[in-house]
Amino acid sequence: HVLRMTPFACVSLALISPRADVGSAAALPTSFLSDAAFSRAQAAHRNIGRLRGFAPAAFARSPPEVAFSDDISLVSDLGVDLARGREAYLSLFEAVAALNTSPLLDVAGLRAGELQCDYSIGPDAVSVRWSAPLTPASTGISAALPAAALSGVSTYTLAADGRLCRHELSNLRLNGRRLPSSTLAEWLRLYRRSSPASPAEAFTTAAELLAAVGAEAPPPP
Repeated sequence: HVLRMTPFACVSLALISPRADVGSAAALPTSFLSDAAFSRAQAAHRNIGRLRGFAPAAFARSPPEVAFSDDISLVSDLGVDLARGREAYLSLFEAVAALNTSPLLDVAGLRAGELQCDYSIGPDAVSVRWSAPLTPASTGISAALPAAALSGVSTYTLAADGRLCRHELSNLRLNGRRLPSSTLAEWLRLYRRSSPASPAEAFTTAAELLAAVGAEAPPPP
């Protein structure tokens, strides 16, 4: 008898054949991460993902608490601590977001828009080059303020557990010109206040910020 095979049977036999195309199989790595290193890499991957989700709206909402270590510090380009500890760090960004979204800025001051971010990710740190537009209100006492652009670099250090433990600000610029750290500290001090600033204070701070780098700003009202 002649054994006849349908095309389907030929395909089925090919699939179960003991012959294997070794060249098509992915090669296993020659070394593996330790359990601790693998756990850190997983945590870092999650927390960098959280950072990427938060960063564009950094001036409008609170950071993801779980991504930061208990001793996270915010450091200026001169090495001065602007905030130390997770509670102080989160509170500062919450205050910035509260003021930046406040109706106060509808009549006074400059409102920061969404950040444009460029990420560079290494084994122990994440560098974020960012820029944000600063837009004055269309009406009110700040209408005479010029629009501006704030930019800088945020470098986040990864702790042993994969959380972010240090946030260093550097190369801060307003309209392309270097922003003095003393001006930034004063700006953050205003944002950190427990009570909201008045329209006049917000206007004055915005005008001083522009004047610090030589931008043209109108006299206070």
